[in-house]
Amino acid sequence: MEEDEIIVNVKSKPNNTSKNKRKKNQSLDKKKSVKNSKDKNQSNKKVSNKKKSNSSKKTEARTMINTKQSNKGTIAKVIIILALILGVIIFLCSSSLFSIKNINVVGNEKLSENKIISLSGIEIDNNIFRFNKSQVIKKIKENAYIEEAKISRKLPGTVQISIKEREATYMLQFADSYVYINNQGYMLDISNEKLEVPILVGFTTDLSNIKAGNRIDVEDLKKMEMIIKIYEEAKLNELNQLITKIDVSDTKNFTLIMEGEGKTVYLGEGSDLNTRMLCLKSILEANQGRAGEIFLNVDLNQERVYFRRSTE
Repeated sequence: MEEDEIIVNVKSKPNNTSKNKRKKNQSLDKKKSVKNSKDKNQSNKKVSNKKKSNSSKKTEARTMINTKQSNKGTIAKVIIILALILGVIIFLCSSSLFSIKNINVVGNEKLSENKIISLSGIEIDNNIFRFNKSQVIKKIKENAYIEEAKISRKLPGTVQISIKEREATYMLQFADSYVYINNQGYMLDISNEKLEVPILVGFTTDLSNIKAGNRIDVEDLKKMEMIIKIYEEAKLNELNQLITKIDVSDTKNFTLIMEGEGKTVYLGEGSDLNTRMLCLKSILEANQGRAGEIFLNVDLNQERVYFRRSTE
């Protein structure tokens, strides 16, 4: 009897070690692929950056060359322009076409035309461009009578000097002479000639400061403010010509001396000037030919102004 043959199918189990190896190899392959890709990208970037750098350097080089060429062109233009300007200046300063033929002076009353031209230092036949306006004005204003000065060139050969003079409005008595001053307190001149303007008495400016071109001191300038007000009010009432002296020794009692009338007027501190001048005018009209004193230094609301005849 034959033995039956038994066949058993047995499935072999996969080997775990082999499987793990395959996985590991696959992982390594992926990493290598990623790395190679990264390396390739980095290589491409380096090449690209290198190309850009080279391109940028070339651009910068071209820019520098263009800039240098542009700068050279600009410098050349500037040199040419300066040379032209210099040539024009040399021509203007040397050409006889621009020689001074006339010097005109306007605005002068006290000082003569010749005096002002002499102060300026400008001379006929000199080139019209060969003097400095500021320096000429400074020279002219060294004279105390000159308040403002202006110089104009009128081509080809005329110079005009325009001035504004200070006016002597008062005098200070200085020894046997008189110091002329204007409303701003500038000393204009020292002279033996007596002008038809009031003499100011009682000023405190130091005698060592008495010099043409100087100014009275600060305290006296404050007094000048009231003097101007008094004199202007007297002028409005046609009384200014009668005033020969103004005494400012006491600022609480300004005093007017009218030598032609033989009268002394006490004004007080200078308030209500308009009313006081009207009273003064009335008293003067009522007492013509009589020497004496007029008292206006009272409270006009409570007291009456009055005239006291001199007994001499």
